[in-house]
Amino acid sequence: MKVTLGISTGFTVKRWPDPEDWVKMVKSQLGLDLIQFSFDQFDPRANADLVGTYCQRVKKACLKYDVTLHSTFTGLAIYSHNLLYHPLLEGRLDGLDWFGRAFAMTRDLGAAFTGGPFGGLDVPTFAQEARRRYLEEWAGEAMAHLLKTARHYGIKEFYWEPTPVRREGPVTIAETRQCLERINHLAGEDGARLALCLDTGHATSPLAPPEERDPYLWLEKLGQAAPIIHLQQSDGKLDRHWPFTPEYNARGIIHADRVLDCLEKSGSQEAVLLVEVGHPFEEEDAKVMEEITRSVEYWQEALTRRGI
Repeated sequence: MKVTLGISTGFTVKRWPDPEDWVKMVKSQLGLDLIQFSFDQFDPRANADLVGTYCQRVKKACLKYDVTLHSTFTGLAIYSHNLLYHPLLEGRLDGLDWFGRAFAMTRDLGAAFTGGPFGGLDVPTFAQEARRRYLEEWAGEAMAHLLKTARHYGIKEFYWEPTPVRREGPVTIAETRQCLERINHLAGEDGARLALCLDTGHATSPLAPPEERDPYLWLEKLGQAAPIIHLQQSDGKLDRHWPFTPEYNARGIIHADRVLDCLEKSGSQEAVLLVEVGHPFEEEDAKVMEEITRSVEYWQEALTRRGI
């Protein structure tokens, strides 16, 4: 199994917004050469000229430091929106527009992959079974449409990230697989492929069967369909996004060797592992950088130990 280690730029949001800073940091301080760009860094619906200028800055910095921008991903800001599951038609159409703009910026950044969750139902809709089913069907068809649109922007794959929130989509392994297959069938050969992004902290839904609140089971059963894995330390109770430091490793359930073992068992031939650690904005900047560095070192040591 081929494994590549990279990092999401989520940790740089608001602290290091200039591409010259965060690209250099990833290469020189963390020793990585693969980045997933978070749209929290720059709004894809900003003025087109400004987006274009920013994308050129990113590409220039990546070329300068010999770093690859692997993919783009929805950030925390747009994750707060209902997007394709919005109860109002204008809200859902706005979600389609956002993804279209994100596809365009992905192309301008020089990446061929993007992804993220694609929305969440509101509480009243979720409580009404008929209405809920209608919007779930609508969102699936809309996602298939987006996959066809993505092809026009040179995007090969969209990495759908299941979350622990049932209003945001399936929280069981079987339903996740069924949803993946259904949307790819609707998109057909004309669309980009819908694949999975599995997150090591997302198998925590209280609505999932107890045996499926296990990140290792998800990795083993669905790893083959997940080209990218988001890495966070978690206690298996909540979506923590803790760093991989001795302190948090003692409290958490995510162990590098077990993650890699499960991916091998899944039949995965190639995986991109992306460190995705989150800190409160009020945390000291030096501590953030120290814990990000230790997290990267933890995974680098594990891969070296296994000869990967």
